[in-house]
Amino acid sequence: MKIAVLNPNSSTAVTASMEGCLAPLRAVTAHEITCYTLSEAPLGIETDDDVAQVAPMVVDFVRNTPADAYVIACFSDPGLAAARATTTKPIFGVAESAYCATLVLGESFGVISLGPSSIARHKAKIDALGLTSRLAGDRSIDMDVAEANDARHSRPTITRVAQDLLEKDKAEVLILGCAGMGEQRAGLQVGLGCIVIDPVQAAVSDAINALDLNYGKGA
Repeated sequence: MKIAVLNPNSSTAVTASMEGCLAPLRAVTAHEITCYTLSEAPLGIETDDDVAQVAPMVVDFVRNTPADAYVIACFSDPGLAAARATTTKPIFGVAESAYCATLVLGESFGVISLGPSSIARHKAKIDALGLTSRLAGDRSIDMDVAEANDARHSRPTITRVAQDLLEKDKAEVLILGCAGMGEQRAGLQVGLGCIVIDPVQAAVSDAINALDLNYGKGA
């Protein structure tokens, strides 16, 4: 069966990063995992206007791309609810999957975010999911998507922010709050000594499980 993983920005570098992060999952599933890039979208989804712009593009992608499950690989989960309304097939947003993954891995979670506007969107989503009591903190690295995706540039700042989330906010599990940060997960987890979640891996894992257990609405 096929899982379509959509990077809803136009950065091929982010899509390439996602491809690398999904190699361990490809190694253990028979399902086809295919990544796509929205070439007409902004290079990064960093503002509320960016989210509003790409949301209908996400819905169109789901309508027009044959697959058995879908993953929307942006931490703002643009167009997720609207896309779910168009199909009985399972659709996962990477932020939603990452938040839910933390619940069985620790009592509290922290989010490493791009900037202040991202933190505001995350708060609204976390509140809507009823998970505010589990949120230890959400801290910004003050970078755009391209900067965050460049590990040589962003790693020191991401590490510092992660340490603040652990030491000052008492987070037990950390989430990388951008689809382009995933390649840093393994190194950060070893260096920090805590669980670090790549949201793209979390959502694709959910998609694999949904297909394995026939979790489609029409099942």
